[in-house]
Formats: sequence, structure tokens, C-alpha cells
Amino acid sequence: MNSLEDGWAWTDMTFSEWSMAVNRRLKDIYAISIADAGIDRELLKSHWEEKEAPFDFVSWFGNKYDLDPRQMFGHLCG
Repeated sequence: MNSLEDGWAWTDMTFSEWSMAVNRRLKDIYAISIADAGIDRELLKSHWEEKEAPFDFVSWFGNKYDLDPRQMFGHLCG
């Protein structure tokens, strides 16, 4: 197993556990949830089935849609 940037390595996570990890990461980085981002279940499931790390999925998604990290908004971060 490869250790990834966020220290996560693939384990036998359920789809639900993986989705919750993605949701937490989206909130931490972009202050949005899966629902806010409009990410559908099929897209999430395809990345989970490929055993992509939650960190990598969120990074890919943020780059694809040119999202700004919440730190860019300084005092607005909660």
C-alpha cells in the first residue's frame, strides 16, 4: 500500500465510510459538502471502486472545477 499525502492508505472501506471521508475533506478544504458540490453518487462510486483516496478525489474535483480553498477568504473561515 502506498502512503498518500494525507497519510491515508487504501483499506477495505465501505462506500459509505469513503463518502464520509470525502465529505469531511471537502468541508475542510472548500467549506462545501458533497451535496453543495452537486456530486452524484455514480461519480463517487466510480472513484471509490478505483480505490482512489478521499484526499486525491477532493484534489481532483477541486482542480477540475477550479475551486478556491476556504483559506483564501481569511476571516470568513469558521
